[in-house]
Amino acid sequence: MSISVRDIFKLDSLKKINLVAGEAGLEKSIEWIYVAECFENPLDGIKWLQGGEIIIITGVGIKDNVEILLNLIKGISEKNGAGLIINIGPYIKNVSEEVIKLADSLELPLFTLPWEVKLVEVSRELSNAIVLSRIEENSLTHFLSNILFGDRELEGNAIEKAAYFGYNLSGECFICVIDIDGFERFLKLKNLDDEVSISKIKITFRKIVQDILEKHALKVPIIDKDDSVIIFNRAEKNCMSRLLKSINEIQDVLKKRMDGLSVSVGIGNSYKDLKMMKQSLSEAELAINCAKCKGLDGTITEYKDIGIYGLLFSIKNISILENYFINTLGPISNGDDNLLQILETYLNENCNITITAEKLFLHRNTLKYKIKKIEELLNCDLHNFDDCMKVKIALYINKILKK
Repeated sequence: MSISVRDIFKLDSLKKINLVAGEAGLEKSIEWIYVAECFENPLDGIKWLQGGEIIIITGVGIKDNVEILLNLIKGISEKNGAGLIINIGPYIKNVSEEVIKLADSLELPLFTLPWEVKLVEVSRELSNAIVLSRIEENSLTHFLSNILFGDRELEGNAIEKAAYFGYNLSGECFICVIDIDGFERFLKLKNLDDEVSISKIKITFRKIVQDILEKHALKVPIIDKDDSVIIFNRAEKNCMSRLLKSINEIQDVLKKRMDGLSVSVGIGNSYKDLKMMKQSLSEAELAINCAKCKGLDGTITEYKDIGIYGLLFSIKNISILENYFINTLGPISNGDDNLLQILETYLNENCNITITAEKLFLHRNTLKYKIKKIEELLNCDLHNFDDCMKVKIALYINKILKK
């Protein structure tokens, strides 16, 4: 619910503002306002940026030096600034075509503001708008958390409350979870263990998600949970199509902008009653767990497609799963001759000896011998459907136990 760059057009103090470049970046979120003025080195003013700031300059240290202004714009873009407002007057009289082209190429909104506009009024009104948006966002987060994690019954009409915050959750809705793959592993690889660095990664991750969703005209509620974001989305066909396009772009952008970071996505079933969003969230998380069990990252998985895993994950008593696995595959689970891998590959290839042998780099006769050994140890017939099903379920359970 943060204020976007586009929203500044609504402010009374900025009625005379003029967008000259970077229209593609108007949906960026504004975290704060920053007046960057340095007399000796104008570029020093941007080194403290944290990302998301709208920067205002009068150009007192820049004047007619186009090269400095170009470097300033590059620096703001590198720091993920939300936009730049130039106070046109005695120091910077106009914005050159070269500067406009650079801002357009970086999708950095670039504005000009007449000198007579009082920056103190602009700063005060913009700051108030940002603070108000954060208050509303906190209220929204509380509302959404109550839907997903609260133990009490929802009070009043939840759809009407969502509409109050500007979100349409009428009709069938579902939960989508975007989860950072191996976040702990990523932090260890980058030698990051301080809270500031970890928090910065999460904030950048959230901002990328939010910006791309808004780019695809998806105004949807978002809530944070650990190293993932939870999205409420309508099940209407057009909304689903835009969500999938957004997710694909999010995955691509994160890899490029966050040093190869990947995310997996889980999508729960849709329900008309918002009280069922808690169930949809559970399903979305199970969909991600299913992909993890298969050793996959960077996936998009819908709960309706996870098959037997949905049933197995619903068994909360882990000893039931352990006993099933031991009773079914115990005799070959601790061997050194990879019988479990052979069995799994054989079943995955529909008991085709030739294809399985090629995949495992085994001679056909060697594979036949090992299959016969497996059948003897397990007292089963791998040409019998019931026996194959029993073994297959045990293999699924093994993946769940490992994770």
